[in-house]
Amino acid sequence: MMNTKTITGGFALLAGAVVLLAGCGAPPPPAGFAPGQRSEAYAYVHGGYVGMALVTTGDDGRISTHVDEAFLPHTLAIVDIDSSEWTRENTESYQVRGNEIFVARHVSYQGKPYTAVSVGTALAYVAADDQGNPVGNALLDLEILRNQETMAQWFHGIQEGAFAVHQSFGGDPLPVTSTAYGGVTKRDSTYWSSGGSGLGWEANMNAIQDAAERIGSGFQLDEITRGNDDRWRLADVVTRATASDFKDYFGLIQAAVGRLKMK
Repeated sequence: MMNTKTITGGFALLAGAVVLLAGCGAPPPPAGFAPGQRSEAYAYVHGGYVGMALVTTGDDGRISTHVDEAFLPHTLAIVDIDSSEWTRENTESYQVRGNEIFVARHVSYQGKPYTAVSVGTALAYVAADDQGNPVGNALLDLEILRNQETMAQWFHGIQEGAFAVHQSFGGDPLPVTSTAYGGVTKRDSTYWSSGGSGLGWEANMNAIQDAAERIGSGFQLDEITRGNDDRWRLADVVTRATASDFKDYFGLIQAAVGRLKMK
């Protein structure tokens, strides 16, 4: 018997426990680091993704940054309920803005089986027993988001086919290598493409990266503010970024920069 209180509590934990905020204390200026370094940081960002920031240093000690996000199981497992392979017998569903989203009932990650369980209008993947039934309270999302290592494994693993859907329990794995947006990460997809409202996802990430590289990352939370024009400020410097979760992404860069060594 599933403990729905534990599952519901798990969702609350996702929202509060794994988010990186903009770091405390000012690191050295962008050119103050030892050359030839590489640092990665991971966090649960934007209410439903594994965020990744990669920071490297050049020969002059200046940083270069790269931000990306990986989709989590509830997105990767989406299937076409109108196809002949997927029916209400081998799927579960959840609600997004009043729309019913269908996902595979049975999935696996790194070969371990999980079964979908609906919780109200939401959904969780729980470890499955040898009959395909949910057992215990081992939530896949929480296993992914446990720490830096597990988030890194997910981010890189799904790009190599580590997550799969199954049309039946014990059936052949169907590795997920694409989504309705394109790839399994946002850099490899058309998620919030430019030309619609705002800059779009990729243009915003590039603006955040540019701000960290040109201005630096050593800003306190109260120095990171959003103006009436929706553009974010670092102290008194205006950036081009407008993304609502600027602090999530900038905080990832700060975390990666914080692991670099100085000259």
